Amino acid sequence: MERAPEVEVDLDGLLRELVSAAQLFQSAAGVRARLTPTELAVLTLLRANPRVAGQLALATQLTTGAITRVLDGLERRGYVTRLPDPGDRRRVVVTAVAERIAALDVLFGPMTDAAAAVQARFSPAEQQTIARFLTATTDMLRDQTNSLRADPAAGSAPVTLGAPLGTATQARLFVVGGLKHLRIAAGGADFPAESLYQGDFAGAAPTSEVIVRPDESEVRLHFGRRGRSLWRPGSATSTLTLNPRLPWAIDVRGGTQGLDVDLPGVAPRSVSLTGGTNGLTLRLGAPRQPVTISLTGGVKALRLERPAGVPVGLRIRGGASTIVIDGQRHGAAANWTVDLPHGSPGYELAITGGASQLAIATHG
Repeated sequence: MERAPEVEVDLDGLLRELVSAAQLFQSAAGVRARLTPTELAVLTLLRANPRVAGQLALATQLTTGAITRVLDGLERRGYVTRLPDPGDRRRVVVTAVAERIAALDVLFGPMTDAAAAVQARFSPAEQQTIARFLTATTDMLRDQTNSLRADPAAGSAPVTLGAPLGTATQARLFVVGGLKHLRIAAGGADFPAESLYQGDFAGAAPTSEVIVRPDESEVRLHFGRRGRSLWRPGSATSTLTLNPRLPWAIDVRGGTQGLDVDLPGVAPRSVSLTGGTNGLTLRLGAPRQPVTISLTGGVKALRLERPAGVPVGLRIRGGASTIVIDGQRHGAAANWTVDLPHGSPGYELAITGGASQLAIATHG
C-alpha cells in the first residue's frame, strides 16, 4: 500500500494565530474583570504561591516603581494583600486574596473546561510531544522578550521613514534626544524629487512629524525615551537622507556621538548642535553666503571638511587643544578667534564649552 505524502505543517503560522487568539481572549477577559493585562499576569503568578514584590518585578520585567503602582491598584480593589516578610522586614510579601481569585476562576471557567476538552482529544504520548513543544516555545518567547527589552534595536529589521516634499522651498531638520551612530546625507541624482527626506533606522524608528509653514517645512525627529520612542542607539549606523534640492537648516539637541553630516554637494543654511558632541564629521559644500555652525556643550574629535578655497572663521570659548587647520598644527589656547572675512561666503564655526582634536580640511 502506497504511503500518503506527508503534508508540511506551518507551525510558525499556527503559533502566531495561537498567540493572537490568546491575547484577544486575555484582553476581553480583562475588560470583563476590569483588569489590565499586566494585572492579570501578576495575579497568574500569585495563584500558586505568594511572591516577594521584587520577584514579581523580575518576572514581569517591570521597574520597582511600575510594579509598586500595579500592586497598589490590585490591593485597593481587594485582589492582593501586602505584608512585611517575617524573615526580612525590608521585603514585602504579596499574597493573592483567595475569594477574588475564585471569582476570576468563574470568569475563566468556560475557557478552562473547553481547553480540557481539547486536550482530551490527544493521546498521552501526543500530549507529551505537545508539552515539549509548548515548553520550548515559551522559553524562546521569554528569551526574545528579554532581548527586546535589553536592546530594542538588536535583531530588528531597519525601519524606513519619509515625507512628501509638498510645496517647500527650504527645509529645517530638528532632532532631539541624544544621538549615536547616525549619518545625515544628501540624496543623490536618483533621490525621489517628490520626497522631503528618507530615513533608514537600525531598530525601531524615532517618533517623527513634519510641520509645514509658509516659508519652510520642518522635519522633527525625537530619539530615545524623552521622545517616547522605542529607538535605542546600537552599533549599526542609521541614515537620514535629505532632499538635495532644498537649502536645509540642521538643529540637533541633546548631545551626539558618532554623528556624520555628509553633505559635500550641499551648503546648509545653518548647523546647530547643543549638548556636547564626541566624534562629529561635517563634510559640507560651498556656501553662497556666510553660514554659521554653532556647537554648544563641548566638542571632542571634530572634523570639518569643505571645498578648497572656502574660508572658515573659528571662535572657541572654553579652551582648545590639538587643532589642525589645513595641515597646520596649532598649540593649546584658552580661547581661539579667527574671523571670517566680512561678507565672504564661508563657514563661521563657533564652539562654546571647549574643543579638542579639531581638524579643518578640504575635500574633493
